[in-house]
Amino acid sequence: MFGKAGRMVWNLEATGVGLVPDHAVVVDAPDARAVEPLAAARRGAYAPVRALLTTTRAEGDWVLRHEVVTALAEIAVGGGVWPADSLEGPDALAVDAFRRIEEAWAVRTAARAKDVSEEQYRAFRTLLDDALPVIEAAVAASPGDPVPWSAALPHCIGAQAPRDVFEECLGQALACAPHHLPTHVHAVQYLADKWHGSHEEMFGYAAGAAADAPEGSPLRALEVVALTEVEPRERKRGIPGPDGVEAIIATAQAYSASRPPEDHAARLIRNHLVWVLNGRERWAESLDVYRSIGRYATAHPWVYAGDPLEAFRHFRDGARAGLAASIPRNGTVPAPAVPLPESARTEAAHEIAYVPGPPQRVSQELLLCGATVRLAPAGRWTLMEPAPSQETPGKRGRRATVLRLDGLAAVAETAFDSTGMTTLVARREGDDACVLSVVAKGRTAARHRWAGPAATPSQETARQDAELLVAAAGQGDAREIARLLRDPGEASELLIRTLTALGLPPLPVGFGERAEVLADARGVTVHRARSLWQGMKDFMSDETDPNPPLQLEGR
Repeated sequence: MFGKAGRMVWNLEATGVGLVPDHAVVVDAPDARAVEPLAAARRGAYAPVRALLTTTRAEGDWVLRHEVVTALAEIAVGGGVWPADSLEGPDALAVDAFRRIEEAWAVRTAARAKDVSEEQYRAFRTLLDDALPVIEAAVAASPGDPVPWSAALPHCIGAQAPRDVFEECLGQALACAPHHLPTHVHAVQYLADKWHGSHEEMFGYAAGAAADAPEGSPLRALEVVALTEVEPRERKRGIPGPDGVEAIIATAQAYSASRPPEDHAARLIRNHLVWVLNGRERWAESLDVYRSIGRYATAHPWVYAGDPLEAFRHFRDGARAGLAASIPRNGTVPAPAVPLPESARTEAAHEIAYVPGPPQRVSQELLLCGATVRLAPAGRWTLMEPAPSQETPGKRGRRATVLRLDGLAAVAETAFDSTGMTTLVARREGDDACVLSVVAKGRTAARHRWAGPAATPSQETARQDAELLVAAAGQGDAREIARLLRDPGEASELLIRTLTALGLPPLPVGFGERAEVLADARGVTVHRARSLWQGMKDFMSDETDPNPPLQLEGR
């Protein structure tokens, strides 16, 4: 057991080659043609998205149309109010149909039936009943458009529609667009054993749709979507045997390999493929698919495991750990087998932590942590930033990697978990996103991310986070902080204004533009990572002792 754990420690760092950092991952990012129109819609300007939807209908670009309509429905659900005059005619009805479906499934959640309360079921059924006339109106308003029919299919799933109703809706959708991927995915879900069909029906349908699909279509790999509806070790009638499963995986891998990294059309298949590979503990193959996915996670299938973004990151970490532990003694982690996406070279995030207390006290608490950080006094706070490790090349950061000390929030969770040193962490991610977190008692209690209108939290979430930020800072007006958290403006400016409103010291000059901005600060010192044994010795020493020694930098 120790040998396996030791191999994981030894190899874990190398398994991350070519993977984008956690902060770069996004869920269901829109097609490039839809980015600006959707951003404008979030700001309340609907003319660009009206024009785009008109174009998709005129040109029969049903994949893009489905994507834009469902994104607008999510915006409407997230904002709580959808202006009646934002869209017109068939477009307005299609968005409203999906909005109502989205609201219903948000109440039910993706949990298994046994975990859904009767109260949730009642609300779910009521919302589905209310949605039906809107779906019918959307279908009638846009003949030949498969998108409204795609709203009818998840309605069939939730409403337990009879088979003839489902088949009528499916037939109408396919008559409009026989190779429309969202339609076929909904059909696979309806036919799943856990819903209204059987394994045999589901796999038979997926195989038929794949065989009829044109060359190069993601539908060629649809059977891997069906595999995500089955437990990895389930052995029921209708599930393909080992050879059949292997053929399905090989087909999906071949499709993924035929598309460039981060290809928009391949995202859904790749996310389902990596879910299947994870379930079968095929770690090296899984990580190569993660590299091909790059930044672009999809909500399904990760929603089956909770929040899609967190689940994607968690399962990716598990694949790294699984591969690292499986490498034989004296073996090496296999090199990536796919071209690395450009976003794998994304610059690391810039961070500053605000830790209560003087640098010497902060350093004392960091002794067992395995992190190298730079510390600068700032009144009653110590400012902390990552610093280059001095560990031997080849062993650099192994303990920090295992402890997931790849960010100051994680360092604070590990180092200050039992000391009452509630820490705030300011983080800049690229050019357009900033994060402010509160770490208390070994966990991140609040994490707000400014990233434009799409990231605007609900009023309740903003209120809760604001109260935690004020409590951590020891001052500030929670109502003003909540207003800043919901502001969709420029992220860096909002971070600075929030820190000021909390009475915290200003961010060092150059933060977000260059690394090691504390290097020239007055009184700056460096806490060096120690071996676990040395850290324990220093931690147990008398507090009046010069340990832990801090290396003086700056003036």
